[in-house]
Amino acid sequence: MAPDDVAARPQRGSARERGRPRHPDVDAAIIAAALDLLGEVGYAGFTIAGVARRAGVGKPTVYRRWPHKSQLVVEAMVTQMPGETGVRVGSVAEQLLDYATRLSVTLTHTPLGRVLPGLVAEMATDPQLATSYRTLIIEPTRRLWRDAVQRGISTAELLPDTDVEFVLDALAGPLYVRALITGAPANPDAPRLAVQLVLARYGMAPAHGAPRHPYRTGNAGATP
Repeated sequence: MAPDDVAARPQRGSARERGRPRHPDVDAAIIAAALDLLGEVGYAGFTIAGVARRAGVGKPTVYRRWPHKSQLVVEAMVTQMPGETGVRVGSVAEQLLDYATRLSVTLTHTPLGRVLPGLVAEMATDPQLATSYRTLIIEPTRRLWRDAVQRGISTAELLPDTDVEFVLDALAGPLYVRALITGAPANPDAPRLAVQLVLARYGMAPAHGAPRHPYRTGNAGATP
């Protein structure tokens, strides 16, 4: 989901629809303050009062826009997620490589990557946070990737029986494992290797439409 989508999307009902119109500069200041604070103290130390101080506004100004801490945190994180703008739409391999590379950059060079471990831990005990995170961050990303995989099936770049949801897990999984589980440095080749694994199992040889060998990429004609 692109940042513009967040601003345009009506949320939380009448709280945003009543009274004076929201000022976009105030929203931007609050989001920027939220990102700064998250980067410093993580989700556990994140407070609406702290955001308000940094943004130079009163707490009621923040609460009118985001009644719950979890809503503000997730919407701040949404602004860090890569959108569809500028993605190479050539072969499905190129498109998936672009998506996976953008996610890798997001996890290693934005506040989302720094606070994600703490955020995921809090999701276990905060159902509202978990729902917001999955709805606003995970699902929009998977929808883009899912559309690309389904396009690859329709253009015969991927096998007709391609397990779409497994492909999405296989592409993002290596990136999240290092960010959340092992703590190992990000592998810059991980997006390319993940796409190659997907092609090795589900790719079609472009010359004659025969399935590629399920465990080798040597005969794959469109390795990204």
